[in-house]
Amino acid sequence: MGTGDDEGTAETGRVMQGIQDFLRGRSRDTVLFALALLALAWAGLAVWRVTGLAQLQLGGVVLGALLFTCSGLGLVLMLNLHTSRREPGDTLTAGIILSLGGVVAASIGIWLALAWAVAAATATGGVGVILLLRGLGLLPQSQLSLGISMALGGGAILPLAVLRPEAVWMLLPLLLLGLGMAGLHHRRYQLAGFVLGCYLAGLGCIGWLVSPEVAAGGLLGGGLTMSGSGMLFLLRRSDREARRVMLAEVETALAGGHPSAALEGANRVMLRAQQDGMLLEDDRLWASKARALMGHRQYDRAIIYFSMALEIAPQDEHLWFEKGTLYQRLGQWPGAAKCFAQATELEYTFPEAWLALGLARERLAELTQAEEALLTGLELGCEPAAAYLGLGRVLAGMGKVRDALKALEQAIALEPENPDPYMARGDIYLSLKDFERACEKGYSRAVQHQPDLKEGWWKLAEVYRLQQAPELVLMALTRILEADPDDVRALWERADQHYQTKQLADAMADLHKLLALDPGHQKARQFKALILEKLDGEGWS
Repeated sequence: MGTGDDEGTAETGRVMQGIQDFLRGRSRDTVLFALALLALAWAGLAVWRVTGLAQLQLGGVVLGALLFTCSGLGLVLMLNLHTSRREPGDTLTAGIILSLGGVVAASIGIWLALAWAVAAATATGGVGVILLLRGLGLLPQSQLSLGISMALGGGAILPLAVLRPEAVWMLLPLLLLGLGMAGLHHRRYQLAGFVLGCYLAGLGCIGWLVSPEVAAGGLLGGGLTMSGSGMLFLLRRSDREARRVMLAEVETALAGGHPSAALEGANRVMLRAQQDGMLLEDDRLWASKARALMGHRQYDRAIIYFSMALEIAPQDEHLWFEKGTLYQRLGQWPGAAKCFAQATELEYTFPEAWLALGLARERLAELTQAEEALLTGLELGCEPAAAYLGLGRVLAGMGKVRDALKALEQAIALEPENPDPYMARGDIYLSLKDFERACEKGYSRAVQHQPDLKEGWWKLAEVYRLQQAPELVLMALTRILEADPDDVRALWERADQHYQTKQLADAMADLHKLLALDPGHQKARQFKALILEKLDGEGWS
């Protein structure tokens, strides 16, 4: 029994996903189709009142069924177009009961030929639609009262059209309808009105089987809602699509290595959004500007824009991750760790965030937490070579030398050409005063894979000094200067090494080069004077 239920649930999920995929990118066509159905239904009702043709009544019922279907399609569109994280409410069950109950009760009313029952059931179901949207997280709690006002106003028109068709009785529900629509439209929830309107108009038209007044009430109450909401959605949908194209241009410019063009594009799209009144409602605008600023290395300003994006979308784990990466680039490890931790709180199965969190906590010397984060990242499938490298350093810092070496072996097996694991292994052996292994298994392997790795040669120079091998020290310093001829520290130390081995002319050459790079280097001037005295004493000038 349980297996059958699971298969049924999976099949339902596949069907739902298929509908979502089909409607993705077709929101404009779907709304236009529904508005066309509404216009046909109005025209059919008007012609029927003149001619009384039974075929028009049947056609109106068919149009009602299609409009009711559009209510479900509108719900799917809301799911597709909802960009921020949904926060489901506690009204889901009530919404399902009232909306589906309205359909069942309206069907019974049609069967019993009770026009007032059909109208009342449809109106009640409209309230259920709003509660359903709130329960699914498609309508925020702050907008629930506006939605209910719109549902009460649009739904009340149906029973009034049946019981009290005089125009004066329509004023109050029209007022409620207008208040709800104005509030929701101001806050860009046009599709909520569209879904509600399709529901009311669809069931109302189906109620034509009982009474034309039910159809008239549904087309008035639901038609005003869906037409006003649908038309405004189409207008603003065009604006959103234009902004989406502009945002895509910004991302393309960044990917193509054109930060100036990206920043210019980000400024244009933010200006467009400000004119549309959307600047404080779309986190993508602020995030796009932040990325463009990062391309210009204006990191401090980029942090401000990421913060604004997170004010709008505080539940977006990817924005937290990007902000943490920016802090990481600035070397502000406490801020980076906080952002990465927030990303993992929002989405536990975010392997890259766990890896970044572990590396940030390593920098903060929070080794136990760093180990936990890196192990979690590995379990979730993060980049294994980087995780094992970080884990090796962390375990070494905790004194777990054997485990650290095993982790580094894993990193080397995954990326044998990467010098970093060899450097970390060299550091471990150096801390154990095992100079031979530090050289052979660590630093020598690192510079073998990356010959211009200055850090590796500096470590080798340190090991060779401890091994009292001056020729090898001189060789390591020479390799540093081959990689970077203007390295003042390497020139100074090689000059000293030449002096120690009585190679005074070579020492002078290094000091000349050093003073040309840094004329104010007093120790180099004093050292040069000392060498000149020795040379003069030997009769050389």
